[in-house]
Amino acid sequence: MKKTVILIIAGFMILTGCRTKKLTEVETEIPIRAVEESFTFTREEDRTQHDDRTYFVIIGSFRERENANRYMQEMIAKGFTPVILLSETGFHRVSVNSYLLEADARRRILQIRSDFPEHEDTWLLIRKE
Repeated sequence: MKKTVILIIAGFMILTGCRTKKLTEVETEIPIRAVEESFTFTREEDRTQHDDRTYFVIIGSFRERENANRYMQEMIAKGFTPVILLSETGFHRVSVNSYLLEADARRRILQIRSDFPEHEDTWLLIRKE
């Protein structure tokens, strides 16, 4: 009887320990797309406010400026403060946050993905100097 109880407890500890480890690995290994490129700000006031930042959280990307403007209005309605960046590739990137530190930007991306599942494709733009 004692052996059975000990085996059950040992098995539970092993299973629980493995499950916890797997969850931790998954949480820390969520892939975030990161792209390094040059860009310009489309509005002077955005440049003034964000020009010292290197890491930008991108929630949308569009070939046409009109589409980026429409999407920007949708993001404002959701409580974001978006800015539009014109990339070296000609895309209009809708950024909702900018940071000095990459870790802060990555945390914000994970938070957006969690709070707004429809934005699971949010990614990181790293300013190319």
